[in-house]
Amino acid sequence: MGIITDLFFAIGNICKWTFEHLLSPIGVIFGWAFTFVLIGMLAWWLKKLASFGNDPEKKYDEI
Repeated sequence: MGIITDLFFAIGNICKWTFEHLLSPIGVIFGWAFTFVLIGMLAWWLKKLASFGNDPEKKYDEI
């Protein structure tokens, strides 16, 4: 094969190695980080929701 074809195969092998060995762990880390961010946002929202209380005559200035 020619040198151009070898270069394309080399670039393909680099991309394949990157997807198999580098991006997979990064994806797992970002997946867990995204999960923790969502849990934190849900907890914040529930805290804000619980702070309204049961008083039906409560004045809402700015939320």
